[in-house]
Amino acid sequence: MKQSSEPPAKFYLISLVSFLITAYLAVVQKWSVQEFCWCVWLAGLFYSWTCVVTAAIQIMLTVRTNKKYYDAEAPFVQSISPEVFALVIIPVTVLAGFVALYIYCWLFSFYGLFLSVFAEMPPLDLFGRNGFINSDFFTPVTYLAERYWPMIAATLIANADDFMRRQAWERMVLPFRDNQILRIHIMTLALPFLMMLTWALFREAYQPLTIVILIGIFFLIPKKQFKRKNIVDHDSEHE
Repeated sequence: MKQSSEPPAKFYLISLVSFLITAYLAVVQKWSVQEFCWCVWLAGLFYSWTCVVTAAIQIMLTVRTNKKYYDAEAPFVQSISPEVFALVIIPVTVLAGFVALYIYCWLFSFYGLFLSVFAEMPPLDLFGRNGFINSDFFTPVTYLAERYWPMIAATLIANADDFMRRQAWERMVLPFRDNQILRIHIMTLALPFLMMLTWALFREAYQPLTIVILIGIFFLIPKKQFKRKNIVDHDSEHE
């Protein structure tokens, strides 16, 4: 059956609800542009972590039932029994998960350094240009998560379909494959130009308008590709 590359209708509904809730909170709580930048950073980090953790759990839980998939992808494992294969693949999965989590932490540490220069905000010992670089990575993350957890929740809900994909190994690099990381890059680069434009048009109201527009970009722009490549359970395929 031919798969459509168009976003499903539920994508628009969930994304719209996430956009409305986040935009409402941003306006009511009077987020600054700097706060929103750090919220996007936080949401991207938790999205990446969730991709890795859910993928690792799925791989370990389905390794025996998906043995035929691995046999097809790597014929040299066909002679290994499902039990022995599980004993091998589980520690490999745990190791791969830790490596992926480390890479994402390192990557977002770099983004955090960038934001601490161009989106400096209090407390400066965590989010200032001389603060973030000297603080441990998880203290700023915890501080933000306690205050802006709705942004995390909205992002995970809007992208819940990503965490249900059957190809768990792909999911570990999903933030790159589906351009989530690229989207953060674009928003960061577009921010100063958008701020100048909204300031020129709306003066004192430029910050909330800029934030609402950026939230719309973050939640409402469809992903590049919505085709799903599923790992097929061979037993169910022949039923």
